[in-house]
Amino acid sequence: MKRYITVFILAIALVINFSPSIYSQDDCCGIGSIFSSLIQSGIFGGYGLQQYSAKGLNEVLPQDAGFKDYGTAWGWRVGANVIQVRQRNILIGLKFYYQSMTESQERVEQDFTQEISLKLTQWNFGLSLSYIASQAFDIRIFDAYLSWTGAELTNKFKTDNPPEDDVYKSPEASLGFTADAGIVWYPIPTATYMSLEVLGGYSLFSIDEAKLKEGTSSLQTIQDIVDGGGFFAVAVLTVGIPFN
Repeated sequence: MKRYITVFILAIALVINFSPSIYSQDDCCGIGSIFSSLIQSGIFGGYGLQQYSAKGLNEVLPQDAGFKDYGTAWGWRVGANVIQVRQRNILIGLKFYYQSMTESQERVEQDFTQEISLKLTQWNFGLSLSYIASQAFDIRIFDAYLSWTGAELTNKFKTDNPPEDDVYKSPEASLGFTADAGIVWYPIPTATYMSLEVLGGYSLFSIDEAKLKEGTSSLQTIQDIVDGGGFFAVAVLTVGIPFN
């Protein structure tokens, strides 16, 4: 983990040094140089889908009850552009986001309804590189992130006298990698602080096990509950804060 932290510190230094030259009279103790290099910060939110492989979960599902294999979750993400620096037609930035994706299925019987939900949560931290094609469009060459993924599985019965929900959770977050590319559109070209991004990419992650934390199920552990990541697509709205 220390190695990853060191890499990101070096990346931050690269982003700052990538900025255009700064006049010395604008600088005081290095602070002016840093803030003059910030093109824009801001926040963003989006919605999309995440594909994945859930071998361990699918093996323990009651297939005869009508449940299908799990493998596509839908949900949202929120995050921030920490810094973005422009050099001619290139934008390079540092960003992070939190994402929550859920896939739910249910079966309806005469006297009860069973719902099984798998929620995947993920923290992502990394770098972005874009090419400024025009006032209205950027081409996102890539986003590259380190990711930390966790899982929570809930088995719920809805009836007049329901049993306690069975809740399984991964003991710790799993380290992985996420990369994407896409198009950035500025609806108002003169207002570059607002943009709509359409991104597609691939997430590499796996979750070795999920343990029963609540409930009375005889199944205490689900091994390889998620054994692989997959393709994802998301639409993101960004509202920026320009510094210069």
